Amino acid sequence: MNPNLSTETFPKTDPVIVKLGIEVRDLLTEAMKRAGKNAKEVAKEMSERLGGRPITESMIYQLTRNGGQGQPREVRLPVTWVAAFCETTGDDRLQRWLAGPRLLELIRLGECLHSIEPILGQMHSAALKLIRETRAKKAGKKRTRKA
Repeated sequence: MNPNLSTETFPKTDPVIVKLGIEVRDLLTEAMKRAGKNAKEVAKEMSERLGGRPITESMIYQLTRNGGQGQPREVRLPVTWVAAFCETTGDDRLQRWLAGPRLLELIRLGECLHSIEPILGQMHSAALKLIRETRAKKAGKKRTRKA
């Protein structure tokens, strides 16, 4: 394992790590609430989505609970679980959070373009119709001139 990526290189009380852990935990908890699913249901569905990989209710509780005495604790969420969790809950906020501000801006741009795609399609059809009509008129004028 790359020592630069190890969570052990950061003190467990590092305020940045604690803040990130709280944000992830809150996203997970809110997504489950919005989906109306408990840890057991989420674990079962995620396990199915991950090809039968055993994910238990207890594993999901570990991701969403605080440390002892209400203290924040580090959250260790396997990256391979993120898509399955988001699909299971129907909530992609965790994926968006992980993407970060720069990629999130690109996602929003893509969503904006996708939302106007029907309008662009209509404009394209109208432009093609106008081109055909203009060509037909020009062709008609050329025929009348030759006659």
